[in-house]
This record gives sequence, structure tokens and C-alpha cells, in this order.
Amino acid sequence: MSSIHTYTANSRTALGSRNATKLRKAGIVPVTISRPGKASTHAQVDEKSAGHLVANVVHLCKLDLDGKQVTALRAAIATDVLTDRIKHIDLIEVDEKSDIKVEVAVVPDARNCPGIKAGGILELRARKIQVRCKANAIPDSVAVDLSTVELQQSINVGAIKLPAGMKLVTPAKQLLLSIVIPRGLKSATDEATTAAAGAAAADPKAAAGAAAADPKAAAADPKAAAGKAPAAKAPAKK
Repeated sequence: MSSIHTYTANSRTALGSRNATKLRKAGIVPVTISRPGKASTHAQVDEKSAGHLVANVVHLCKLDLDGKQVTALRAAIATDVLTDRIKHIDLIEVDEKSDIKVEVAVVPDARNCPGIKAGGILELRARKIQVRCKANAIPDSVAVDLSTVELQQSINVGAIKLPAGMKLVTPAKQLLLSIVIPRGLKSATDEATTAAAGAAAADPKAAAGAAAADPKAAAADPKAAAGKAPAAKAPAKK
């Protein structure tokens, strides 16, 4: 869990888009703090503080609002599509000791993954999962150990080992990730298989030798094995 930063904020009474535009021109960013079951609190912070919050706060932060300290969970951040300037910040007030539902990023650890070492690539189907835990114990992310995941194998969200005190909210059967064969590697494998089949058709003797060397292959293709067996001799005339 990253450190919790504190920002100085002031109450905001002049609401509406026109007043918000005036604030932004003056280097001030509007902030709305939602409170479950209560009316929202409207505040404002300077643009520098807003930029630091967006860049450094993963989940929790604190606001020194008119002398009162508020603990809040980061929510939506609105930015200008052309300039990327922060237009508005949404926060949710929380009790640090209460249980809350929150989304946490998933970070796969593929350093010792057999499937990756065999040439596979990782396809992440869920970048975040929803969990329930204490507000003051939200991890920045949860790691997923892939040291036993083979090529063409998938794992579900339920395979993630969560820290103590944390419960999974996302359905356990939801697909998390897969180790798949890259298109280039798959094409090379298919070409090699086709080439081997062509060689066997062009040289039956070689195919017969291969069947003798691999009884399982002969059993899998009895017609081919029969075609390669020597013809039975006709009975001698008396």
C-alpha cells in the first residue's frame, strides 16, 4: 500500500459549469466528495495539488478541508481531451476502519512461467478485480504467480491468492488470463506438420520406417500401417 497524501482544500459554494470554468482559468480544480447516504461536499484544490493527486494517489488520500480532515477514495478524474488538463476530481469519503468494495489492479508475475519460456504470450482478460477489505489496507495491486502455468493454459480470478483480510467480490470463475501460442509460432508448427505429412506420402518406405520406430503412430493410422506392410505370398501350387 502506497503512502497516503494530504492536500489542502477549500469549500466551494459557487456551483455550475460556468463557475467551474472560471475556477479552472484561475488555476483551481473543482472537487466533489461523495458521501454515502448524505449530500455531497463541494471543494476545490489548486492545479498543482490536483496534478500530484492524479499522479500519485492510487486509492486513498486525505483532504484538509477548512480545518477538518477528510479521508477519501479516488474515483473519477475528468481531463480535457485536447490539453489533458484536469477539469474535475471525484472522491468518495470513507471511514479508514470500515470495509469497502474497491477495484485493485492485477499484476501477473511471468518471470518463471513455463508457458512463456516455451514461446507463449500472455493474454490478460481482466486488468482489475473487485475486492472487499478495510479502507486503510487497500493494496496498490495484487500479484499473480504464473510459475505453474503452461502453454495454452488459462486461469480464473479465483486462482489469485489475496492478502489476509481481503475477500474476492469478482466471480471466481471469471477468466483472468491465458498463455497462448503466438500466430507466428503456430504457423511454423502447422507448416512443419504439413511438410512431414507430404514427405511421408512421397516416400512410403520412410513412412514405414517411421511407423516401426513409433508404434503409437502406426496404431493411430492403421490404414497407413497396412499399406506399408509386405504383401502376403500366394500359397504354393501342389
